[in-house]
Amino acid sequence: MTRSRSAVCIPAALPEICSLELAFVHGKRVLDSLAKYSIMLKLAEIHEISELEVVMVTQRGLQLLDRLAGEGRTAFTSSEVRDDLHLSPSATSNLLSRLVAAGLLNRVAAGRYVIRPLGALGTAASWDDLGSAAAAAFAGHPHRIGFLTALDHHGLLVRPVRAVQAASPYHPRLKSLSGRPLRVIREAAGTVLAGTEPLGPSRIATVERALLDAASRPRLCGGAARLAEALAAARTAPGLADLAGRLDAAPAYRRIGSISAALSLPVGEDLDPLPWRTLVELDPGADRHGGWIDKTWGIAWPFPQSELQEVAEQ
Repeated sequence: MTRSRSAVCIPAALPEICSLELAFVHGKRVLDSLAKYSIMLKLAEIHEISELEVVMVTQRGLQLLDRLAGEGRTAFTSSEVRDDLHLSPSATSNLLSRLVAAGLLNRVAAGRYVIRPLGALGTAASWDDLGSAAAAAFAGHPHRIGFLTALDHHGLLVRPVRAVQAASPYHPRLKSLSGRPLRVIREAAGTVLAGTEPLGPSRIATVERALLDAASRPRLCGGAARLAEALAAARTAPGLADLAGRLDAAPAYRRIGSISAALSLPVGEDLDPLPWRTLVELDPGADRHGGWIDKTWGIAWPFPQSELQEVAEQ
């Protein structure tokens, strides 16, 4: 016999369920019983499952996630759970499936999971908890969420970016994260974390590094138009010249300088031209019509600057 939602009493396991959510979201356990019960009702409502089904997530699984959350670990693998709890592969799979169904976990790739924060239940981790999703994918290897993904994260693009672009010396055997395409660009360990900041358990490119990422690989990042869009939105990028020097990224720096100067963008006011001997193409592979040479920055434009002016003024 199925009990209605209104008839269900506060279960004995509720404090354990809600303390897990509290530990991860707020870092403390201070909600009263009524607030905790409201959290569980909301959890059940989101996933269209009964309160009893939520409680049926085993105590063992809840204790596991509570400990991981307390340690600040938001990403882990099924093999870690299996070894930690001494479970068979089938029992581990069943446990993790229950936690996913209850909205406490998100499966970002085969055998890789992230703990879900309460405010994001029911949504894919790679959209609302990108740092944890990336950490699960790279499994402890150094990596940088960068390029268009980082520009989008910093609010510098008009259109949202679906793909997750990252740099790392390690290449995971994954093609997607929670339905988002994953593109990994190989980069030496010595530079992969330069110009980054924390994003949960991962690292994401700063505004300056994201701009250099996009300028270093125009074809990967949608061409000069996408770079101009980001430069216009950035307004300022202190430290960009120093970072470019550390990374030996002169071609990328010159592309940024040329676009900024041609379009009179504020972000380029503090950028000084570098000596150059060889021209750098602004947008390799772009259709050539009405091109010109920026002799100050040593950049070969394949089209008139007016084409990017429209983008910058959006």
